[in-house]
Amino acid sequence: MMGGRSWSVCCLVLLGASLCWTDEVNDPKQEAAQLIANIDMIQDVMDILNYHELKQRKVFFTRDCEELYLLGHRQSGVYVIRPEGSPYLVVQCYMDDCGGWTVIQRNRYDTDITWSETWTAYQHGFGNIEQDHYLGNRFINLLTAQKWNKVRFLLVDSENRTKMADYDSFYLTNATDKYRLRLGTYQGDAGDALTSGVLRNLHDNMRFSTFDDDNDRLYNTNCANEYGGGWWMDACYDAHLNSQGRLHWEPLCEHNCRSSLILIRPVHMYCNRV
Repeated sequence: MMGGRSWSVCCLVLLGASLCWTDEVNDPKQEAAQLIANIDMIQDVMDILNYHELKQRKVFFTRDCEELYLLGHRQSGVYVIRPEGSPYLVVQCYMDDCGGWTVIQRNRYDTDITWSETWTAYQHGFGNIEQDHYLGNRFINLLTAQKWNKVRFLLVDSENRTKMADYDSFYLTNATDKYRLRLGTYQGDAGDALTSGVLRNLHDNMRFSTFDDDNDRLYNTNCANEYGGGWWMDACYDAHLNSQGRLHWEPLCEHNCRSSLILIRPVHMYCNRV
């Protein structure tokens, strides 16, 4: 204190938002909310592993978890990133298996989330970043627009076996195109439930649907309203992981997967494991 005034360490004005970090912080979450768009998706900002680097203005141009990995971060957990054209976000990063995976969805069969959310909720994200959540179609679009990404679906089946479905490219179009799903070639041991022509429903190239914004291929049925959750519905689905207690992935799980995890990572020809 000097002359009855409280002096701040630094004050920033970025993306139209003013952010001032102070020596004495009574409510770090309120302070961080001035900058981080989805701050409500984390309970304690002190769980953010690069929180102190954020205060020191060291992470303002880190676009995804891979760039954090390249900067030396090796611990999996919650970080702040800023994709191109995006506000700052809290995300969960997985730093194993070459490092730098950004989690965009996490769900368990006994989740507290109903997943029957509105189009707006699916657009901006919901849940707890450290537990079950959906990052939000708006932010997934921005993440996948800045680089060529691959996607990994990690599934735990009813017998607690972990299976994997990788697609060598993954992209969501923008809101005008209803966040259409674009996938590449499949590889893995979970089965191709999204692009295989053998299965009834081809989720690749489908638009996203919710109960209040129906974009599936059925004229007389709203798949999202009938089966719950938001997803890239066809007529209606062979895979559906955004649901409560009915995680489905043909032929691996008949509505009885125990958990799902969807991660994306920029594509490279090779990686060096550290």
